[in-house]
Amino acid sequence: MAILNIENSFITENRSVLDFLNQSGQGLYIPLYQRDYSWDSDNIEQLIEDLTRGIQRLALGEVVDDNKEIRFLGTIITVIEKNKNNIYPVDPQAVPSRIEKLIDGQQRISTIALMATILTKRLTEIRNKVKSDNIIYDQVNEICEIWINQKLSTIFSFDLGRGTPKLKPKVVRGEKDFWTRDRDVDEAYKSELSNYLGHFIKAYCNKTAFPCLSKDKYGDTLLYKNGRRIESWLRKSVAVAHEEDYEEEFPSAYDIVENILQDQLWEFERQDLVEIIKQRDSDKKSNSYILCELVQTLAVCHYLLDRCCFTIIQPTDDDWAFDMFQSLNATGTPLTAIETFKPTIVNTTDKEGGQFKNSKSEAFFRKVENFLADATSAQQKNKCTNDFLTSFFVAYDGRVMSTHFSYQRKVLHTAYTSLNSFEEKELFVRKIGNYAEFYQYWNNYNGKDSSLFPNIGYTDDANLASLLILFLKASNHKMAITVLATFFNSVIEERPGAIQDFIDIVKAVGAYYFLWRSTNSNSGLDATYRDLFKKLSSKTITVAEIKNHLKEELRRKEVDNKDAWKNKAKDNFRYNKSGKDVTRLALLIAAHDTIPDDENKGLIKVGRTDSAVYLRLDRWLSDNLKTVEHIAPQSNKEKKWDENLYDTHIESFQSIGNLTLLPQDLNSSAGNKEWKEKLLYYKCVAEKDPKKISNIEKDANNLNIVINPATVELLKNCDYNEHLSSISAMSAMDVWDRNPVDRRTDVMLDIIWDRISKWIL
Repeated sequence: MAILNIENSFITENRSVLDFLNQSGQGLYIPLYQRDYSWDSDNIEQLIEDLTRGIQRLALGEVVDDNKEIRFLGTIITVIEKNKNNIYPVDPQAVPSRIEKLIDGQQRISTIALMATILTKRLTEIRNKVKSDNIIYDQVNEICEIWINQKLSTIFSFDLGRGTPKLKPKVVRGEKDFWTRDRDVDEAYKSELSNYLGHFIKAYCNKTAFPCLSKDKYGDTLLYKNGRRIESWLRKSVAVAHEEDYEEEFPSAYDIVENILQDQLWEFERQDLVEIIKQRDSDKKSNSYILCELVQTLAVCHYLLDRCCFTIIQPTDDDWAFDMFQSLNATGTPLTAIETFKPTIVNTTDKEGGQFKNSKSEAFFRKVENFLADATSAQQKNKCTNDFLTSFFVAYDGRVMSTHFSYQRKVLHTAYTSLNSFEEKELFVRKIGNYAEFYQYWNNYNGKDSSLFPNIGYTDDANLASLLILFLKASNHKMAITVLATFFNSVIEERPGAIQDFIDIVKAVGAYYFLWRSTNSNSGLDATYRDLFKKLSSKTITVAEIKNHLKEELRRKEVDNKDAWKNKAKDNFRYNKSGKDVTRLALLIAAHDTIPDDENKGLIKVGRTDSAVYLRLDRWLSDNLKTVEHIAPQSNKEKKWDENLYDTHIESFQSIGNLTLLPQDLNSSAGNKEWKEKLLYYKCVAEKDPKKISNIEKDANNLNIVINPATVELLKNCDYNEHLSSISAMSAMDVWDRNPVDRRTDVMLDIIWDRISKWIL
């Protein structure tokens, strides 16, 4: 009986992106029966997150073994096509020497080819910033030449060795495209990706301006959207990661050159360039700034090409290829680390706790499953899992969680199985289940119909806590979940005093985030939570301990007392820096129980309790208080406002003294109007007497102001807002310049500190 030689039927290799796509003469052919390019925003965001987290782990020195920091991008199934007649259409003079039919993996390969072109464009732009007489010109040029010509170009093209140009698109789609020797790009490449690659390669070879991924040419397609998202990430996140006020997660060049081997970035050690980087010059034209931008972009190139990898499977028969494709995709969606953790809980409970079915562990774990069930796609489920585990393990022991499936699976398994007793293991599942329950509440809570956050009662304090949860959500301060979920665990368990403790901790975290962000960037904020849980992970955490830790962090930032915070806030609390949501909360706090100061027109003072109720959930949700209005507008092109407000170093027009809250429609109408007309709007909104509002057109005529009918109706129907009473007490003869703005800022900051500091200090 003949022996089946199965081993020779499949060639299986693990290869990096560069190793797989850098093969001489390799062209990838997508058969016509394959679906079109369909990677959506979730896929792109996941890829960006994978690259960011991986580079972050390397740059922050979190990797024990450098060789193990790789990112598996899945399986690629290809079949070598030996008969060029099976390629349709075909130009016989332009057939690659190695044609591989892509059976599975075309979405990933297409996106990586797209990203390689955008990285090529970015490196070219950075290189062009360095003039030929610059001392770093030769080195920067050499580095970019290596990355572009020897690496990136091989990802999106192959060298045919003939034709115009000699380079051809790496990927074509059956029926729509064909590799051509000399024909026009638009004639030969009809699919969006291959057409774009064709035009990009033409510009690359001719050394002309690279084509833009324009909406006019490619429409509102996924190629256009994904390309623009990648471009935005590289320009607005990667390139500026070294700037002082950077608020995202991509590591800076300073950390990258400290912990990533230089030969992985630029072939060999270039210590002279590293020393220039360490100068930390913020001038965007300086060599230090340009090199930081370069290093941060090279880190993406390195991680994508050298550390991202595929398992390449090449069956020798098409039928086997499709059998394998169906087998690998039989479940439809990939498993997550949490799903693979469940058998460990089941087996342990069956062995040590009686039976998993109908057990407490089953009930607790079902909360996690219910939480993940909210995700509507495989990508969303994967992201939801990553976010959840990252958050949970910060609260568990302060650790930084990787998005690696194998790492997550190992951490979950070890954290559970290393516990001594079954009771401790059951408690672990209880914690993760209750954490998931809170996280689900957090994700779904929107305060609709002014409903308070679940399970915390209906007191005034619960109302304020609900407002602050929406504030933290709107600010995207996800790290707050670590503390809030920890205390909400006791609410779920119905322990005595748990609700008040939870409310107190919401107020403390809300105050902490506000006081930090009104005076500083996000940089370093998340680390303060990790430090907290590293320090306190071995014991039950109290409200007092949380507050003490947060107060110590505020002391470290020198904003733990009124004078210090006010001084910093006067210089740093700006709408364009602190953001809309921090500003909205500040304006609500300043409006709460305050009244016009009759002795100082335009200013406010503290009034009686309930004289003006603004710190309530319904006020945060109110359309009447939805938008932040700049009294002196953000643009002063026509020089109609005090130019001192627009001093580029101070930007008083962005300070809280120049801001108020208005309904969206009215905010749009007020726009860049002059002081007299804006004041008229404010008077209408702050007027209690409807008869006086009806005289608005007459009042406008007296001031030689023309208001269109739509705005008149809008003002007549606008709800009363007492927070505008102080400004409306001013007259058209008064001047809105730097003086009232600074005075108003000073008074408002006093009121804000006196109120919010009570929540934490």
